[in-house]
Amino acid sequence: MIRHALWLLLALVFVNQGGVPIPVVPSLLVAGARTDLDRAGLVTTALGIVAATLAADLVWYGVGRRRGPRARAFIGRISRRAGARLERAEQRFRTHRVAFLLGARFLPELNPLAAGVAGATGMRLGRFLAIATTSASAWATAWVGAGYLLGPVAAGLPLVLASTVLGLVALTIAGLRRLR
Repeated sequence: MIRHALWLLLALVFVNQGGVPIPVVPSLLVAGARTDLDRAGLVTTALGIVAATLAADLVWYGVGRRRGPRARAFIGRISRRAGARLERAEQRFRTHRVAFLLGARFLPELNPLAAGVAGATGMRLGRFLAIATTSASAWATAWVGAGYLLGPVAAGLPLVLASTVLGLVALTIAGLRRLR
């Protein structure tokens, strides 16, 4: 199971960054805590997470590039609320392209939308990848790094208790972000 843990983590990250609302942050914190004994594992984990996020971003960028107007109309037909959110997101994207893409990574619901809007508005792939890589690196480093720093604290605790504590910390942080 441990051998496949990284692959499972990468699959969770890909699905989460693709827009499925599954909590991945607790897993990132645990992954960082588990790499406290192996610094090479920390780098491998972070690079894998960046690759998984970029893969999800490229899927949505491609969808936006190829199906932008049709997808927008489809989303508007499914839900007026979602259509209105998409319109607001496009407006914000057009005025704050780089900041929007960098910040969207930390809001899993917004990340796939940002990548799709980048494709739909014709942002060049090279520029999109540069911004997406920067944002994915910051996101992965923040969560895995926090887990790495908390790893020694959790070393004396059983793994289940450590996972629970790290998960609660992540949920608290996420809840505080939503209150702002």
